[in-house]
Amino acid sequence: MNLLQFFFIISGVIILIIALDVSKKQKFNALHLLVFLWIWIWLLVFTFFPGILNAIGAVFWIARWADVLVYASIIFLLYFVLLLLSKHVENKDDITELVRELAIENSPKKEIEWKEVFIIPSYNEGKVIMSTLKNIIEHGYKNIIVVNDGSKDDSRTRIKKLSEDIIVLNHFKNRGQWAALETWFEYVRRYGKVDYVITFDADGQHSLEDLKEFEKYLHKHEDVEVLLWSRFLWKKKVWIPLTRKIILKLWILFTFFISQINLTDTHNGFRVIKRKALDKIRITIDGMWHASEILDIIAKEKIMYKEIPVTIKYTDYSLAKWQSSSNAISIALRIIWNKFFR
Repeated sequence: MNLLQFFFIISGVIILIIALDVSKKQKFNALHLLVFLWIWIWLLVFTFFPGILNAIGAVFWIARWADVLVYASIIFLLYFVLLLLSKHVENKDDITELVRELAIENSPKKEIEWKEVFIIPSYNEGKVIMSTLKNIIEHGYKNIIVVNDGSKDDSRTRIKKLSEDIIVLNHFKNRGQWAALETWFEYVRRYGKVDYVITFDADGQHSLEDLKEFEKYLHKHEDVEVLLWSRFLWKKKVWIPLTRKIILKLWILFTFFISQINLTDTHNGFRVIKRKALDKIRITIDGMWHASEILDIIAKEKIMYKEIPVTIKYTDYSLAKWQSSSNAISIALRIIWNKFFR
């Protein structure tokens, strides 16, 4: 027995031990079985017929058998990296689900029978959320749910002082806007008898005057289930930094290519969603790419939607919270991974 054959035997034993350990934990699926079988078969072949490595190398213009092992190892390493990434995402989802259930369990669990309900995410928004909530109340709207997404400031205390009628759901750990949205939706699914929900940012950049047009449109078009805001439907030009505008336009093309939905604006924080559509819209992608997932669900489930022009009030505070342009690439990759490989 030469050194190469000894290496293959030891490798086979190690892989066998790993496979047995994984199977005992009942985490052995069909794909894992195929991968391990493939590895074992080739280890047996290389152990008893080591010369075949050179023959395989010649097929792919690889001169040495050792190079074949290197390239094969890289392929398997990539597979296991993807496997670890999948487990990491699964663990994050489990944590978020735990945070959500605790937030709902510790909430007032009030049966809400309202025409509309504002749902607002809040993460360290103490500087601005009070003026946003007061503005909503002054316009005659009283039905508000705030998800305090693990804030470290005093926004939770301020909200309760403003009005005892505001329902506050508290995430004990920050999970991101996507998780806050899904927590609202799940709360309304369980306890809400409402006509529609309004997703509204805490930083005050949305105009309540636009909501009147939303309501008029819904009254005239009962078949429409979701209304989306668009900055680009007004005839007058909307000021947006040039780099940001280019990213937004490219994102419109990307969304059409991935989801086959034709829009003029894609990352929508201001939405009106009818109650019956909430059962179809369940957000699973974390980070700021949840807006694209919502659009993908609308397209996939053939939910009737309409874009409505809105006015956005940009401030130094809201501009400072924008995602960096470079993050768009990360978002695009995550969406592709979630849609085609998850």
